[in-house]
Amino acid sequence: MTRPKKDIIVALDGKTVRQDKDLVMKLGSQVRFYKVSPGLYFKDPTIVRWLKQRGKKIFLDFKWYDIPSQVKRSVEAAARLGVDSCTVHLSAGRDVLRAALSARPRPLIWGVSVLTSFSDRDLRDVGVSAGVRKQVLRLARLARREGLDGMVCSPLELPLLKKFGLTLVTPGIRWGKVSGTDQKRVSTPQDAWKNGADFVVMGRSILEARDPARAVRDIRKAWKP
Repeated sequence: MTRPKKDIIVALDGKTVRQDKDLVMKLGSQVRFYKVSPGLYFKDPTIVRWLKQRGKKIFLDFKWYDIPSQVKRSVEAAARLGVDSCTVHLSAGRDVLRAALSARPRPLIWGVSVLTSFSDRDLRDVGVSAGVRKQVLRLARLARREGLDGMVCSPLELPLLKKFGLTLVTPGIRWGKVSGTDQKRVSTPQDAWKNGADFVVMGRSILEARDPARAVRDIRKAWKP
């Protein structure tokens, strides 16, 4: 699989759809890839068409976890909307992953490992005693074996995952001063790229910047490949 060029995916996490659209317009041609979450999509489902009309790539982050047939239909529906990538929980299991990959048409399938809001204790609460690192590795082996296009992980697990040959998509990225967060396993974009991330997913660090376009330029400039 050809590795993508390292870049930023901007998460549209504004309080209103208008705020998100204003951000896209401010960033202009500097950013091509945007994350659409359920919170945004259900405010205004036409946001996908609006972004596509402006030549943007869309990461639809719905993190599907359902029976195989439902996941397959969801992936096909996402493809028909024109999204470029979508997420399925790796812990949904082999049959679900195979169903997602069998969808026609389909976008890229990125498997979610362990949410950045989870700690070892959180995993134990839901019956997983292995701990975050071991669980992420277990799920990475599953993702590679089933042929997924990529994997979503926190920046702290990146050094463990470079050997798997998957596109690595990394939320939990912080730059400058941002408001409170519920993410526990976080890092800077520079450390994430250095440790093997292909895409860093950034929301509030850009949205809340005084000059979002300059923030994007500064983040890219600080990365020294």
